[in-house]
Amino acid sequence: METDLPSAKPIRARRTHQKSRLGCSHCKKRRIKILRHMFCFSQLRYDDLPSETNSFQCDEKKPTCSNCSNHLIECAYNASPGSSGSQSPGISEPPTGRPRPSRYRPQRYATGGLRQTFKLSKSQPSQTTQSTGTQCDLSSGSIGTISIADLQLFHHYTIETYRTMTNDGDQYHIWQKYLVEWGIEFPSILHLILALSALHLAHEQPILRVQYLQQADDHFTFGIRSVTSVLSQLNAENCQKVYMSAILICFIYFGRGPRPKEYLIFSASGPAEWLTLMHGVRLIVQTHRAKVFSGLLEPKSNEQSHDLTTEMRNELHEHTVHTEAVQRLVEQDISNKEDRGKYLAAIENLLEIMRGVYERRSAGSSGVDLMDLLIGWVYRLSEEMVGSLERKEPYALVILAYWAVLLKYMDSAWFMSGWAEHVLSGISTCLDEEFCPWIEWPMKQVYQTQLE
Repeated sequence: METDLPSAKPIRARRTHQKSRLGCSHCKKRRIKILRHMFCFSQLRYDDLPSETNSFQCDEKKPTCSNCSNHLIECAYNASPGSSGSQSPGISEPPTGRPRPSRYRPQRYATGGLRQTFKLSKSQPSQTTQSTGTQCDLSSGSIGTISIADLQLFHHYTIETYRTMTNDGDQYHIWQKYLVEWGIEFPSILHLILALSALHLAHEQPILRVQYLQQADDHFTFGIRSVTSVLSQLNAENCQKVYMSAILICFIYFGRGPRPKEYLIFSASGPAEWLTLMHGVRLIVQTHRAKVFSGLLEPKSNEQSHDLTTEMRNELHEHTVHTEAVQRLVEQDISNKEDRGKYLAAIENLLEIMRGVYERRSAGSSGVDLMDLLIGWVYRLSEEMVGSLERKEPYALVILAYWAVLLKYMDSAWFMSGWAEHVLSGISTCLDEEFCPWIEWPMKQVYQTQLE
């Protein structure tokens, strides 16, 4: 979204002064904040970031300036020494110099509707960052203001969205209770669970998709910025919260849906965005693995293996036969020992997780239950293999196609719908023509399942 700031000439043509020196406190703060945010947004790659195109200047009308009147908010003028009447009647500044918090302020959605915000104040002043509907304290993690729209997202998350993040009832308390509690302390988590909730609502209510996507984008923007601000201060005390923030970011990326020329592990040009997020998760885990996977996040032992049903045994056998054919192709065609080794290691790891996927499917599991296995394969890829995928080397792309078949079994999770087809379409587009016969089976499996 492109936003052009007003030029100097039109402003001088409309007003008798270039700057608002006696404007209300809200307009002055808003002008500085909007300009700062627009500068920060330009550093991000996430598309459709929020912006404002309204005039930043105050026309100094009293008791209420035009900007405040248009946005239906309280208008307050700072009192200057020795002057009276420079403030609106009934509004005064507290002796500490802090802006007096408003307990009720109707505002407007980005889409033009009205919204209401309730002020939750803390005893200490703090620096705040405001997104659409939410103001979070970056220094202490407290909530500044939360709107009715955000309360709706919060409510939906706590009764609906959290259930879609796991099918394990024993983990519900992590996603519903503890993650929310961490969100009160850690602003990034609060923004990110609201973004995830907005995406879930966009999936469930297509008629309001545009509105919910806007809310999701707003919260994602501030969530990822606050995570970035604490990465340099990563320690044993905050590593679990930062880790869960990174996991939420990955889920949000999936939930936002496939994007043109971005295929999870490779892209049409440059590093893949989602893989960059995965590297962030890996950094956190490698630095504080023992602390991250302790307490609430300590993984449960899952040593029980399931007998395969006849249908799953047949599917696994077919998948294995075609994957082993690719394995033989690599052994025959690749003479360089290092190159052959990186491909064979990825195939061996793939064959291992395939067994786990079909076992879980045989036991009735699907969707999000398969996430740890499928993402685990990507997580364990060597840097050399990742580099081959980013360079779109044909053998690497063919191996990835056989992993994408498993991705199709996650379609029952709302945030994974369409990703298998999207990844395969990217592989098909980038693959040399002579290698296209090697992905015919994966294409048939994924698109045949789609037709069924």
